[in-house]
Amino acid sequence: MRKRTKQMLALGLSAVMMTLSLAACGDSNPGGGKAETTDSEETISGDIRYAFWDAAQQPYLEQCVKEFNKIYPDIKVTLEPNVWDEYWTKLEAGATGGSIADVFWMNGPNITKYVKGDIVMPIDDLLAGSGLDTANYPEGLVNLYNIDGKQYAIPKDFDTIGVWYNKKIFDEAGVPYPTDDWTWEDMADIAKQLTKEDGSVYGIGAAYDTQIGIYNTIYAAGGEVISKDKKSSGYDKAETQAGVQCWVDLMEAGVSPNEASLEETLGYIQFLSGRLGMFWCGSWFLGQVLDSDMKDDINVVELPSINGKKATIIHGLGNCIYKDTKYPEASWKWVEFLAGEQANKLSAETGAALPALKGTAQVWVDKNPDYNLRSFITSSEEYSYPYPASVNTAEWEQYQADNLKRAFSLEVSVKEACEKAAKQMNEVLANE
Repeated sequence: MRKRTKQMLALGLSAVMMTLSLAACGDSNPGGGKAETTDSEETISGDIRYAFWDAAQQPYLEQCVKEFNKIYPDIKVTLEPNVWDEYWTKLEAGATGGSIADVFWMNGPNITKYVKGDIVMPIDDLLAGSGLDTANYPEGLVNLYNIDGKQYAIPKDFDTIGVWYNKKIFDEAGVPYPTDDWTWEDMADIAKQLTKEDGSVYGIGAAYDTQIGIYNTIYAAGGEVISKDKKSSGYDKAETQAGVQCWVDLMEAGVSPNEASLEETLGYIQFLSGRLGMFWCGSWFLGQVLDSDMKDDINVVELPSINGKKATIIHGLGNCIYKDTKYPEASWKWVEFLAGEQANKLSAETGAALPALKGTAQVWVDKNPDYNLRSFITSSEEYSYPYPASVNTAEWEQYQADNLKRAFSLEVSVKEACEKAAKQMNEVLANE
């Protein structure tokens, strides 16, 4: 599955944009109305291109095309797989030069830029006419693709964050496994118990990270990364700073490798090599766990609460339609199919991604009963927050990283780092 923690890259659409470094055939359809044609329905045709960046999902998408063509035999769908960097380069070139895929993947940090660049088609009228119900998808994800009151994508899949842990390390330390109702204080105490004095094992990896790290604790602590109107930074708020401080406290306590170590050898690598007892990561991490020699020693649990409150960042891909596509009706039918029950169940069954349509993710859970995967669905339904983003996300995220990494490296205080980040972020946000 895609790596959500990877630095969001590259795009520059027009003068209004700045460069950014980062399904349903069947009688019942939880997503809404039937996608099947009827004898009275006008034949729909078209030759559409579908761009995506995760080649591992191509077998799943090929199955979707096969099933889709049983319903719409006159619509040809050409799949266009790309690697991550190449994807955004091609999308940028296509957007500025006019040659762009009819339907393409989108993520939270980029959607606002493409919408402001007048590249993406709003789909509110199409949704109303189709009978698809956005209430059948995680609210946080739907909101992620709703810009200025208009909907621009239907969620394709989603991911939330959990704490993956090494049962063998817990057993050797004589520490009980964590439970879904634990607190931050519980986790910090466990991290101390798991850490070995010789440095061979640390209780947790506490590197600076956004989606799998500080963003979750910031919202759990009652803070915010950027304001709801996307006009100001939240880093000058005490609650936001508290959400960052809890991670720096772990660094100061010596229960995590230092920031330099975790930048040199990423946390997931250290975790899968048996050096970390716990590691915060997303639902997509299951694929790497299953491919590892340690798969029988690993499980996952919900994020701990902070002062009685839980929060997880929810993110996921959306399927967007190019505003000037030559085949708007055919493009919509493809998007509609991918949003429906059949395509979502295929996603779960093939392991391509955790599907966004409510009810279909349980298939993904049932395929791997040895893991507490239900925790990811619970968090999406009960305490998820959309990935914070604005027009120039990459620019202010860079200021955020430059400052907060110094706090994680114990060079400056959290307050100093956050206040400087807030000032620089506010300058970016003011110019959007």
